[in-house]
Amino acid sequence: MVFSGCSPEGKNKNSRDFPTSTVFKKDGKEMVLVPAGEFWMGTDKVDTEDTHLKIGTVKPLYLDQKPKQKIHLDAFYIDKYEVTNREYKKFIDETLYHDRPSNWQGDNYPPELADRPVTNVSWGEAMAYALWAGKTLPTEQQWEKAARGEDGRLYPWGNDYKKGVSNIGLEGRKDSAKVGSYPKDISPYGAMDMGGNVMEWTLSWYLPYSGSDYRNKKMGQRLKVLRGNGFQKGGHYFLDAYRFVFHRTEADPDEFYENVGFRCVKDIKRLMDGDE
Repeated sequence: MVFSGCSPEGKNKNSRDFPTSTVFKKDGKEMVLVPAGEFWMGTDKVDTEDTHLKIGTVKPLYLDQKPKQKIHLDAFYIDKYEVTNREYKKFIDETLYHDRPSNWQGDNYPPELADRPVTNVSWGEAMAYALWAGKTLPTEQQWEKAARGEDGRLYPWGNDYKKGVSNIGLEGRKDSAKVGSYPKDISPYGAMDMGGNVMEWTLSWYLPYSGSDYRNKKMGQRLKVLRGNGFQKGGHYFLDAYRFVFHRTEADPDEFYENVGFRCVKDIKRLMDGDE
């Protein structure tokens, strides 16, 4: 690990001793620090208009994102940007990994996709990259804190959405953009594109929140949680409810999708124990 700041030597560090950003040696990706502490997760919003019935979705809005609650997390680093096709190619070249994203041209990506998020990878393929890099996928709790900060905001940048802040398709774009192309789509910790571009795999199973009595037939250790919004081609994904940073959806970990990518995390405790 190559630190971009100074920190004390030895294993008696706490998370505040670590620099706010660093470059991870294995994959060369910049990571930003999310300090230990509490944050607001979830929401208490209520859909009083039964919007799901009007738009034809089965799941009522917000019910699987309740209750809003304070959660404590240990410190961790998270990739500043989503993993790109160029970075994923390095993983494939070094490991001779057997699968390629379905939108690649044989063993390589189309040149115009080099610095866009890698998509069309399953949860297992994303996890394989993470393990190769010495990291893991974020839990949905880690993802939400990294995107939201500690103040319970609705979007990574604040509480108001303005057209053009993030890549979610409202401006007519129907595909991903180069990572970091939307400079206002930045979280309190400096993570980019957590409000748009592509949705992202997490480590977490699709389960009810602690304290929730809501259940649906999809919950259990069968589907993984996706977080974030991404470029969309229309429909209900343009609703505010799907843009909020606490929104969660579920997906089959064995499938791959054109608008789903990933980023990785590294726990500070692992670094304190000398795992780099």
